[in-house]
Amino acid sequence: MKYQKIIILGIDCLDYRLIRKWALKHYTLDSFGYYFVGLNLYTPIIWAKFLTGIDVEKYGFSSKRLSLIKRIKSLYYIGYPLTLLRKIIDALPQHNNRRVRKVDESSLFNMRSTFSKFITLNSYNKLSLNEKITLKLLMKAAYSERLPKKLLRRTFVHEAMNKGLKVKLIEFPPINDDIYSLIRNMLYFYVNAPPNERQIFLDYVWRTTELTLDILSRRLNEHDLILWYTPYIDIASHMFYKPKNLAYMTRLYTAYKKLSKKIEEVISKVYGDAVVLIVSDHGYNPVRQDHSYFGYWSINAGVSKKPRTVLDFAPLIMELVGN
Repeated sequence: MKYQKIIILGIDCLDYRLIRKWALKHYTLDSFGYYFVGLNLYTPIIWAKFLTGIDVEKYGFSSKRLSLIKRIKSLYYIGYPLTLLRKIIDALPQHNNRRVRKVDESSLFNMRSTFSKFITLNSYNKLSLNEKITLKLLMKAAYSERLPKKLLRRTFVHEAMNKGLKVKLIEFPPINDDIYSLIRNMLYFYVNAPPNERQIFLDYVWRTTELTLDILSRRLNEHDLILWYTPYIDIASHMFYKPKNLAYMTRLYTAYKKLSKKIEEVISKVYGDAVVLIVSDHGYNPVRQDHSYFGYWSINAGVSKKPRTVLDFAPLIMELVGN
């Protein structure tokens, strides 16, 4: 049986209002709109609901549980008292803590400097032992966001594979986003960093996005269902969505525009031969400086029912597949 080819482009934090405001036509296909995400705005949870069509939090996949696991695996609960100890030592007379200060400069828990060095050198082997350990801990914490097998079996991805479709996931959360889960977890170490450090981090995310887009372009004709994802717009929004700062908003607009051109290149290759769904897990609220409660969707095919909530996508996609 021949199935309808479907390409899903997951763009974290793509915001409906900015797309309309900046008239970014490459994000708007034949039909588009926004949908209610829910009150839990944690990225792995939202995409898990998108993939399954069920409230995964009722099955134990919750942000509270994931946060606890990540903190344990990253040794956060050890790092916090060590940080507290450093503050106490810093309050002591200078002659008593000179040696400790020297040791602290290569602290195991200097997350941002370790990751910055890693992406600047583009090499794990050039890191110091402490930095390697730190990076390993961060990776272990990030990988804890994976969807459990019992819920994986309830995704439309699993259902499509059972029907015999050739399926390809490219860094799609919370299933196989090995690189992007680490990037998302590093984001909060950079939000208040100097602008140049933020830009370095964002540029790294863009280079990674280009690599995954290249994989997507090469695999377009090899699979029936492809799911691709990038957190690039989410990182840019957290870094630079400051409406009163023209320079920052210009950087954000540049990020939206740059990605839109790449998306247009992909869509142009399959537009008449495949259903293309562009979807975000939420937008961005500049007042709260955090995620908004509404995501964006756009599709080049007619649908029997427009998605109103994140739980509407799984049945919609299976309908398009030919359930």
